Amino acid sequence: MIEIILTIVFAIVFIIGIYVQVTRRKRAGLTGVKSAISPICFMISAALNPLGYWFGFLGLTSLLGSMLFLFLGAYYVKEMQVEEVSKKGG
Repeated sequence: MIEIILTIVFAIVFIIGIYVQVTRRKRAGLTGVKSAISPICFMISAALNPLGYWFGFLGLTSLLGSMLFLFLGAYYVKEMQVEEVSKKGG
């Protein structure tokens, strides 16, 4: 019973997290796929563990998948930065 409740709470928080990411990207003016890869990878890494629990692939498979998506997301963090235009020199 507790597993079902935790999964429902995770799903609700996961959906709220996706909504927050989309609104922050719109507010920051980020467009394109490269800048979206990092949040997508972090979300997939978070979703992989409950899926592993429910479908029975916990252990090394879940751990390697989580690590892969965390490293991939960390690699693409540099693409999320918004370039600032310098106002020096007229």
